[in-house]
Amino acid sequence: MKHIYSILLLALVLASCQKDEITAEDHMLNYDIEEVPVTEDYNVGALYVTNTWNANIEEVPLAGQYPNADETAMKQHILWADSAGIDYFLFRYSFPEVAVDKEMISSFLTQNSDSLLNFAFRYNSVPLKLTKTNTLEQQGKKDDFIQSFKDMIPYFDHPNYQKVDGKYVVTMISANKFYCDSLELVYQELREEMSAIGYDLYLIGEQTGWTPPARFEHYYFNALDAVTFTNMFNNAWYDRHAFLPQSMDLHWQYSKDYYMSKDGLEMIPTVAPSINPKINNPNATTFIIDRESDFFWSILNVAKKNIGPSRTIIINSFNDWNFNTQLEPGESYGSSSLELLKKQTKKN
Repeated sequence: MKHIYSILLLALVLASCQKDEITAEDHMLNYDIEEVPVTEDYNVGALYVTNTWNANIEEVPLAGQYPNADETAMKQHILWADSAGIDYFLFRYSFPEVAVDKEMISSFLTQNSDSLLNFAFRYNSVPLKLTKTNTLEQQGKKDDFIQSFKDMIPYFDHPNYQKVDGKYVVTMISANKFYCDSLELVYQELREEMSAIGYDLYLIGEQTGWTPPARFEHYYFNALDAVTFTNMFNNAWYDRHAFLPQSMDLHWQYSKDYYMSKDGLEMIPTVAPSINPKINNPNATTFIIDRESDFFWSILNVAKKNIGPSRTIIINSFNDWNFNTQLEPGESYGSSSLELLKKQTKKN
């Protein structure tokens, strides 16, 4: 009798250890992206970059391969952007100064005479070559850094400079590599000096790719107003490639809740209609995201689902042909990317 009880007990234990069969349908990424209706216009910014016209570029721009800061091309770009509901271009502003940046901004201001678009700056501190052992303070450049923002005042005074809640928008390129001895103090002094002369700042930290938010939070908390990830497409993980909209959705949901709950920091979605890393690096092992309307539709709706208080979506990019992320019309796809963007971000 004891033998029979032992057999029955063993059978019950084995049965309790068995699990239901797991299928692809059970995967956390296996869900459809749903459309988020446009009940109110979204604020749409687009990165505007310099181009080197890599020989590997296969797409043919409808505006031709124009020189950087070309005014004829700039005028056409402004008209196209306005037709797509883009609210502003984001231009690089380097410290120390880079001539092509100023030329690009000047071209825009000259050709935007009808005030169709706004503009804002992407602050580029990369030329400083900051490191953890060669910080802003150690280079003796803190006062120069603050002065470089004061040098923006003539641009801030332009009626078309982009603002959020009356604050002047400036994004910080590679904000997670802005090495300072006391980063919070540097940003605090910057804000105080600018506010004292009437210019409150809305600072957005650009991070090149998504990481768990705690990894770089010390570069953002008590320093910035928002964070965005300018590139979530350049990756070599097949699951992220196959389910990219779903992956971004889960990443952004987590980041949005984390940043907002811990420091009141806004998470701003940045998306692109496609990407081809092999244009710049033919040996790249990263995946190509083809320009397909279903993908761009999905990624825009993921952005809308995870929108922050300022209702801002950033597009990377308007004209980066070296990575095929451009919204700018091309021969093979016409203005389809621009048309889809407007339909998904503007009420009319």
